[in-house]
Amino acid sequence: MKILKYPQVLNSSFDPITSFMSDVKSLFLHQQKENMGSYLYSTPDPSIEGDTVNGEEYYREIINQSQDYYLYQEEMQLIHQVAHKMAFHVPKEANIIEFGTGTETSVINKTLPFLKAIKQVQNYIPIDLCKTYLHQTEEIVTRELPEILIKPLEEDFIKNVDLVKNFSTPVVFFKGSTITNLSPSICIDFLERISQALQPEGILIVGVDANQNESSLRKAYNTEGGAKFALNIFHLINRELPITNFNPTAFKYDFEWVLGEHCVKHNAISTQPQNFVLDQVSINIKPGEKFHLFSSYKYPIEYFQTIAKKGGLEPLDCFIHENKRMVIHVLKPQQLHK
Repeated sequence: MKILKYPQVLNSSFDPITSFMSDVKSLFLHQQKENMGSYLYSTPDPSIEGDTVNGEEYYREIINQSQDYYLYQEEMQLIHQVAHKMAFHVPKEANIIEFGTGTETSVINKTLPFLKAIKQVQNYIPIDLCKTYLHQTEEIVTRELPEILIKPLEEDFIKNVDLVKNFSTPVVFFKGSTITNLSPSICIDFLERISQALQPEGILIVGVDANQNESSLRKAYNTEGGAKFALNIFHLINRELPITNFNPTAFKYDFEWVLGEHCVKHNAISTQPQNFVLDQVSINIKPGEKFHLFSSYKYPIEYFQTIAKKGGLEPLDCFIHENKRMVIHVLKPQQLHK
């Protein structure tokens, strides 16, 4: 996959193009929904003139230009305020495993303050699907914290949580409220796998968006920039996969807030009929057909802690931004308290 440009450091059997192909097929065939979140932060292929694939830049525009997109700024502020309190829970000689390092800006503004607050780190293992991000992360951390050994890993951590078992005293750092792209049932399963992988001395530090205000959520997501970011996934599909007669521009964005599920659904609605072939599979799309691309779940504090307990984790601490929207939870496997 061309969005992944940097050679992985740790061995893995993970094949990003196969994973992407499977997820896209299941989306178009309505076999699975809300499964595109891992592929949103794409970058242009420099060998393609005028490449329209650029999810990373569209996201950067959102966080830099939209005053209503509170998630990034408030989590950054919160990490700066409580980094030392977060670090208090980190065991000595821990391996810091970051799920989804993200953009260069995210590493500088969120990851570095946390790493700098920790007194002793054995290794730092940044994990992301995008090799560009891994390259940038290694350069930044090496420059700012040369004493830390860095082991970048290209991997889909949602599907391959067991990789945590490869490291002693693991501390999983999962910023960006990315965990809230997972539905409650999938989140419980994911946390259960994390709790098992963290045994016996590990912890999970995770950012969560707890906002329940529909007006605030619409202002944050239901924008021209938000639509461009979400719909860019179709340009990535068109570029990366063996697909013919597909029009990536024939979709419109649809925002849907479901209060009872604490969920913002990011949908794409087809604006015209399409008959295309994806990896030798014929797919027919009708006008008005809806595809649930990904979700942004907004888990209230107690609700998320209940999910965590069902997943085998015990809440140790939580830090709340003054606006009561962004929260950082510190969790530990329940078995350690028995």
